Amino acid sequence: MNARLGFMGIGLGAVALLLALIHFWAGPFSPQPPLEEVVASKAVAIRDATIAAMRGQAAPKAPVAPMSMDTDKILNLGTAILGGLAIILGVLSYARKEPLRVAGGAAVLGAGAIAFQFAAVALGIIVLVILVSAVLSQIGIG
Repeated sequence: MNARLGFMGIGLGAVALLLALIHFWAGPFSPQPPLEEVVASKAVAIRDATIAAMRGQAAPKAPVAPMSMDTDKILNLGTAILGGLAIILGVLSYARKEPLRVAGGAAVLGAGAIAFQFAAVALGIIVLVILVSAVLSQIGIG
């Protein structure tokens, strides 16, 4: 039986998962602001919004930076695209009645790459929230 779509999906899913792992362990590849700067700016923004709310004023609007593509965003987008293609090829492989192991392998690898990205982002957000909460409690807000 020919399982061409499934094996292409496995290949794309494997590349997507490797790309996600490499980006997680070796990245970020673009310059990032120091963690202290990110935490401080978030804490100041929360403090200002809290003080404005207590005074009955509208919260100050943060300036919106224009969207730019850097190496990290391109890698994240590439991982998501490759993972999505692997899932689609896995589903098409299953629909063509290719072996279930091949179709399932493609879908699992693609979904695993996308899920790994979400888990890494969620972990980063949790750490940032904990750090901002600690800073806010130290300056007397919270």
